[in-house]
Amino acid sequence: MGIFSRLKKNNVERAFKKAIGFFNQGNYEKSKEIFQQILDMGYYDVGCNDYLFEIYFNLGDLDTALTYLDNSLELVPDNIDNIINKGTILYKLKQYEESLEYFNKALSMDDTNDYARVGKLSVLIELEKYDEAKNFYKLLVVNTDDDYILNIIASLLYSMNILDDALKYSNQSLEIDENNGNYWNTKGLILEGLYDYDNAIKCFNKSIDLTSKSKNVRALNNKGCVYIHLLQYEEALNCFNEALDIDADDADCWVNKSIVYHKLKDYDNLELCIDKALEINSNDYIIWDKKGIFLDEVNRYEEALSCFDKALKINPNAINSLINKANTLYNLKEFNRALNVINEAFNGDSNYRDVALVKVKILKKLERYEEAEILENKSKNMPVIEDRPLI
Repeated sequence: MGIFSRLKKNNVERAFKKAIGFFNQGNYEKSKEIFQQILDMGYYDVGCNDYLFEIYFNLGDLDTALTYLDNSLELVPDNIDNIINKGTILYKLKQYEESLEYFNKALSMDDTNDYARVGKLSVLIELEKYDEAKNFYKLLVVNTDDDYILNIIASLLYSMNILDDALKYSNQSLEIDENNGNYWNTKGLILEGLYDYDNAIKCFNKSIDLTSKSKNVRALNNKGCVYIHLLQYEEALNCFNEALDIDADDADCWVNKSIVYHKLKDYDNLELCIDKALEINSNDYIIWDKKGIFLDEVNRYEEALSCFDKALKINPNAINSLINKANTLYNLKEFNRALNVINEAFNGDSNYRDVALVKVKILKKLERYEEAEILENKSKNMPVIEDRPLI
């Protein structure tokens, strides 16, 4: 019996190493089959669950990946890498509050862990808790030579509009690996935010040169956006069309193409593009919000309201959608309804000038002049809502 057990264990060990070999080669189907067999036999519980998590994660099957990750955490609850992995997978599943709990747990174990730090920052940005994200960033001492982490930090700071710091970390990532097309794309976005359009285009071109054609969509899309800033609309359309030739289901490209047609006042093509974007991704509140703005501009107010309502159903805290809905109701001369809507934004975050000034003009229409004057004076010391880019 003892000899048989040793032989069986040796066979399992060889099989485990073979599965790892298949995993390293990217042969996930063969690898997961062997890992699952070993797991079913009761061997290498933690190792098999860890590898099966990675396999299903890489294959995009996040729910199955989470099952194996939970198995590993049940066996070893204090594995900080898997705690961070769970925060990451919950983030990708858009379960942001739960994701934040796991990143915070990891940071309570090691507050210098860069992966937990960038994970927490990412979640706070998705939750639009920008002040909290900025305060958290101020507490960090970034001291790493991990180019991947440096690029993520640069991207997150770009999202928070902390552009000088973003550029610093972007440059550091490129000093380590100047042949990474993704890093050049990040730098291009930052330079665009700093209005350095010529150098931004050079960065996007560098990204395109270093990246395989199938992965050029982001850089082409971003390059097109720079041409919009430069009022070179034909060049912008060429970029978006080239990107859509690679991936016709890229919603961001369709949205940006609609923006070009908006600039050209070509409302028919504008609507075709924005509708195509919504056909691809109907759960993006920003796209519904943009369509509402376009419809409001051409006096299709009821349709615009429907778009803002859909945006707010997806994200009830979207301040811009509340502002836009209030403005459309204002255009319809439904001032009491407009006031109720803007109060939702005002109560949610009362220190934005954008919200206050919409409320001021509504109060004036309702002949509540004293309230309007007091609020208008207060608004002078309020910050405006930052135009936060998406990566």
